[in-house]
Amino acid sequence: MPAGLAGPGTRKTGGAEAPTASAPPAGAPGPTGSPGAPPSAPAMLTTDPAGRSWAVVRRRISGAEARLAHLGSARRADAYLVTGFMALAIVLRLRTLGTSYWGDEAIALGIAVHPLASLPHFLAQDGSPPLYYVALHYWVGLFGRSSAATHALSLIGAVLAVPAAWWAGDRLFGRWPARAATALVATCAYLDYYATETRMYSWLALFAILEMASFVIACRRGGWRWWAQATLLMTGVLYLQYYGLYLLCVCAAIGLYLAGRQRDRKLALQVVGFTFACVAAFAPWMPQFDYQLRNTGAPWAPHPNLELLIGDVWNSAASAAWPFVTVAMAAGIWAAVQRRLRARPLGQRVPSSSPTTLAICTAVPALTIAVAFVAGQFVNSWNPRYMGIAVVPAFVAIAGGLATAPRRFTALAIAVVGMTATAVPMLVDRPVTVLTSKSNAAYILSLLRPKLHRGALVISSDVTYMPAVAVALGPGYRYATALGPLSDPLVVNWSDLPTRLQGVSATSHLGPLLASLPVGGQVLLVNRLTWGGTDTPSQYLGPVHAEGIAATNVVTNDPSLQEVAGIAVPRYSNPLYPVAAKLFVKVGATGPR
Repeated sequence: MPAGLAGPGTRKTGGAEAPTASAPPAGAPGPTGSPGAPPSAPAMLTTDPAGRSWAVVRRRISGAEARLAHLGSARRADAYLVTGFMALAIVLRLRTLGTSYWGDEAIALGIAVHPLASLPHFLAQDGSPPLYYVALHYWVGLFGRSSAATHALSLIGAVLAVPAAWWAGDRLFGRWPARAATALVATCAYLDYYATETRMYSWLALFAILEMASFVIACRRGGWRWWAQATLLMTGVLYLQYYGLYLLCVCAAIGLYLAGRQRDRKLALQVVGFTFACVAAFAPWMPQFDYQLRNTGAPWAPHPNLELLIGDVWNSAASAAWPFVTVAMAAGIWAAVQRRLRARPLGQRVPSSSPTTLAICTAVPALTIAVAFVAGQFVNSWNPRYMGIAVVPAFVAIAGGLATAPRRFTALAIAVVGMTATAVPMLVDRPVTVLTSKSNAAYILSLLRPKLHRGALVISSDVTYMPAVAVALGPGYRYATALGPLSDPLVVNWSDLPTRLQGVSATSHLGPLLASLPVGGQVLLVNRLTWGGTDTPSQYLGPVHAEGIAATNVVTNDPSLQEVAGIAVPRYSNPLYPVAAKLFVKVGATGPR
């Protein structure tokens, strides 16, 4: 040691350092075991600086090992927690795995079973991006077309959203928020419903959680890896559902706002690069999207008002448990306000600072819904099914807000128990109630199929519901709507559908088909019992409903047809999209029309 610097346990002796020994406390055992005995020479050597340095190193290693053991124990606990909630997510949805298809699910399956090269053609007529349909195409090839098989694909997306929520919460806020996000996402009403729906919505929620977290981390920490991950995930969102365009706009705006607030030119360039990369990745699909925007879209979607905005968002997130989730949100908001007040001394103006991670994670889903609401005033695009891109990631922000709430566990438990309770009816209802919870079409057609001859004429009064009928009955029958005979009943051409229906005559299209039936030939008529809600635009509902009535009248008013069987909604069934079916037999020649 240099002269003039005395280390612990040393004294100066003429410019050199000599080891010294401090006397032990009274009564302390000496090296020989006798109380207060002076240290022996070998013992004195342990006070050597090198020896003491090794002791310090050993203590630090032991401390690090203890911390790693504690961390490993915490990680294991989190792994058990996430696994448990994944199991809960499966249990809550397992009974609805085999529920019957309704119209949109059957359309998705009908598109996916076609050759891969023809998917862009059918999707142009449908109005959707391709990623989910490509995945479903291969999935059906491996596991078949049953509702349980295709619902399993969506269930996987919903279950994977649980560890994704933990990862996002841990990366953004810490361990407790990660655990809270896990519980909230595992039990949320949106995933409870769409986990067993043959549509892209559970995967949309999964990608949105990961994208939001990756984008926020990229903005906060930078690094090409996070920007590349955010770009890849955003591209996936865009190819799953077109609400991804709203999310991309919001992320770009927030990123540029942060760059301007922080005067960070590098961040601004990164955000611009991220945006252009996403647009470039989506560019190959732009011609299809342009056609869909001009010709298909969602003509049945309403222009939302404030009541629809609030109702659809809350119903998507929590269903009947919305008061319980409100408690958790209120606790998180109150905690955030308290933190803000504590950071600002009374009567003093605090210089403006960069928004917190919690503020950004709250703004991303909130502004995405706001942009969708505004866009819905100009184009028919609003639907609660698309809300998963925002409401599910919002649970990560709620978990982050709860982190410092005074009674955070109580607020979390109220929300989780409330949302879990919304799934209980499906766990205890009668089998027929669960099976027909979306549509009773497959159920009643299974009862009529034994009476139906091969080659029978099957007519759907609703031109958009034929895929559900065709999937339930299968091949071997002739299918027709008010548009006439269908060569491919598994798909619906939505291109300018209301306009095309206005120029259609059900009598001219269906009359010749009925006239060509031999005596004894069969006609199965499937009728929708509900034709949309009060919010459905009349420009769409009017022509569809009118042609449905016209098609029904063509069949029921034909004197040569005799009704031999009819089935409507079965007992204990309460489907969202109910249908009824009647079976007719031709008993004589068709009269003049």
